[in-house]
Amino acid sequence: MEDYNSYNYPPQDPVPAYNSYPAAQPNTLVWGILGLALSCFFGFIFGIIGRSKGNAYIKSGGTLTGASKVGYILSLVAIICGIIGTVLFIIYVVIIARQASTISSIYSYYY
Repeated sequence: MEDYNSYNYPPQDPVPAYNSYPAAQPNTLVWGILGLALSCFFGFIFGIIGRSKGNAYIKSGGTLTGASKVGYILSLVAIICGIIGTVLFIIYVVIIARQASTISSIYSYYY
């Protein structure tokens, strides 16, 4: 007869150490969608946040699955679209400023 303990329960495995499991799935999908929706100005910022949350989760030992993996990819797309949108916006502002200076010089020539 085995002597378990006073309650006759079999011995159990020890409790795992704190932080031995990876954290919960990150909300990279939310950041990826926000980054893609606002890709002109804040897209690359939200994309960077989503990618950093995904990278931190991967470094802690987890694997991205399902919505987290989609969000991780959307974050990369948001970074790319955000950079392209920002560059195009800067080009647009430079063209408008140049046109405004040309119009003002034509206006001062005639008056």
